[in-house]
Amino acid sequence: MSETTVDDRYSWAIETARRLRAGEPVDRVEVAEEIEQMGRSDARELDSRITQILEHLLKLRLLRGAILNHNRRGWHASIARQRIEILSLLEESPSLKRRITVKLVEKCYRNAAAVVAAEYEVETPDECPFSPLDILSSEPQ
Repeated sequence: MSETTVDDRYSWAIETARRLRAGEPVDRVEVAEEIEQMGRSDARELDSRITQILEHLLKLRLLRGAILNHNRRGWHASIARQRIEILSLLEESPSLKRRITVKLVEKCYRNAAAVVAAEYEVETPDECPFSPLDILSSEPQ
């Protein structure tokens, strides 16, 4: 983004959109780079939400006793919230659904498992016990 035009992404986007509508010249390379960045940002958001779901699914599966009893409802609510946000993201960008593969779930699982293992000092399964369908299912786990 050109420093001479605007100093932040939001303002740059608003100003560039205005200039495009008005038929004024814009830096096409900058516009193309920002559009690519938007796509990468949506993909990162999807990955993050899947990782969050996997963290809570793992906690629900592995933890017992007072920790589970105290947190169960919150973890279920977080899973539901993340699923709603994923559905909203997929509504805006349907092609992102193709990213939800076993390979992506396994990548997100490794991150989620590392967090759960560090937070609760538990041993997590080496293999992801959840499928892409488990991520999006509204059925309780």
